[in-house]
Amino acid sequence: MDNGLAGRSVYAFGDSIVYGHVYPRSFADLVAEQEGMTLTKFARNGATIGADPHASGGQILEQVEEATDIAPDFVIFDGGTNDAQSIFRDRAYDVSTYAEELERTLNTMKRKWPTARIVYVAAHKLGSRDWDTQVALRKVTLQACRQSDVAIADVFGETTFDTRDDGQRAKYTFDELVNGFPGTDGSGTHPNMAGITTFYVPVVSAGLQQISLR
Repeated sequence: MDNGLAGRSVYAFGDSIVYGHVYPRSFADLVAEQEGMTLTKFARNGATIGADPHASGGQILEQVEEATDIAPDFVIFDGGTNDAQSIFRDRAYDVSTYAEELERTLNTMKRKWPTARIVYVAAHKLGSRDWDTQVALRKVTLQACRQSDVAIADVFGETTFDTRDDGQRAKYTFDELVNGFPGTDGSGTHPNMAGITTFYVPVVSAGLQQISLR
């Protein structure tokens, strides 16, 4: 059955969850391969939505601005993971400033590629970040996406992936490579291959397929 994705192009923006952390393949790569899509990945480790001068990866908005003007069929992106740390721990900015920068990012995507279909990937529940900050960022992010007609691939809300649970943290996340591949027993932030294939790929693939049929 034609899912409407084979042969289509997709740009991926965001932080280390989209990039792959210390491994060059992430859920974005696996989804593109599974669906027969052509992927161009612009994500950077440490990237934020907000303008944090201490963020190692800069702003996701900068990734969008630096990308080619040639429109893809689809855009996927994440954000908020490093912002949660910047807001809670570093006090670099606040939730309202994050919301303003997210709106700028979405508007830039839509202005630059008006024909592209955009999907926000809501990362899993993170044991490595302050919970109340995650919830606050999630609320404003989902509201902004809905107002901008941006689809949501909701790993946070639609799966049981929750690294506040120590067993899930150990089983499904990694910080270092083992024999060249993502290991286990991570901090709870970066999904390993088991985390990606179990939770991220099904949700993101379904989200892309759904909007391709609109």
